[in-house]
Amino acid sequence: MGRFRRTMDTAKASWAVLQHDRELAVLPILGALASLAVVAAIGIPIWLSTDGIDDGGSSAGSDPMLWIGGIIILFAVTVITVFFNAAVVSGARERFSGGDPTISSAIKGAFSRLHVIVPWAILALTVGMIIRAIQSSDNMVARILGSLLNMAWGVLTFLVVPILVVEQTGPFRSLSRSGELLRHTWGENLIAQVGFGIIGLVAAIPGIIIIAIGASAGSAGALIGITIGFAWIALVSVVISTLTAIFQMALYLYATTGQVPMGFENSGISDTFHERSQGPLMRGFGGGGLGGGRF
Repeated sequence: MGRFRRTMDTAKASWAVLQHDRELAVLPILGALASLAVVAAIGIPIWLSTDGIDDGGSSAGSDPMLWIGGIIILFAVTVITVFFNAAVVSGARERFSGGDPTISSAIKGAFSRLHVIVPWAILALTVGMIIRAIQSSDNMVARILGSLLNMAWGVLTFLVVPILVVEQTGPFRSLSRSGELLRHTWGENLIAQVGFGIIGLVAAIPGIIIIAIGASAGSAGALIGITIGFAWIALVSVVISTLTAIFQMALYLYATTGQVPMGFENSGISDTFHERSQGPLMRGFGGGGLGGGRF
């Protein structure tokens, strides 16, 4: 129950920040739209020009243009995903610093870190492809190893984006730095990843139910139900993604300063930092709410 309560307290603290800066939730949506635009702009012309489906109905996956196009799309989508995640983290940092983030300021903050975002995207994509190759093996042991490596990679890189935003270091240094901070934050790291995932799954249940009901209805009802259901699940995904990014910034700030960001005092964020001292970081945002004071 203690871990569950800490997860809920952490989610509530992140939610409080999001309530003050709801525009931060727009950033993952912009990222998703940008990714779809890239897939359409690059994927469709390549698919059409290489006859993606041959006359026999089988995929022309052996065509090198499809492989090259696929890699380009994966790279572009990875850069976009990291970029907009960094934008949310940058906006959260601005709020924790006493500012009032906007979509423009958050994107500007991420854009100024593009020189470290792109190299990290290359490393993340490379490692991700290797792990996926291991997971797709026919060998059961290899698949289990791939799953464990995927989990370990997620834990190890949990604070990389805040490091990119604040310290602006290269991919390997950022990875090493995230590993250093992991020694102090592993408890909250795991709680956040598992806890936010569970919260997202529970929150998505209404959407799943709506889809199931719609699918069992007539054609018109199915279309409406499935549309509403998927829209709900997408909304939940956006909110959870934003809350996670906000928490990443809060956890990074505490790990590097020993001070609890305003709004996270009761979240249990300091439970795994027994040897760190706490300081008066951000006592108020403009006199009592989320708003004033700079760290």
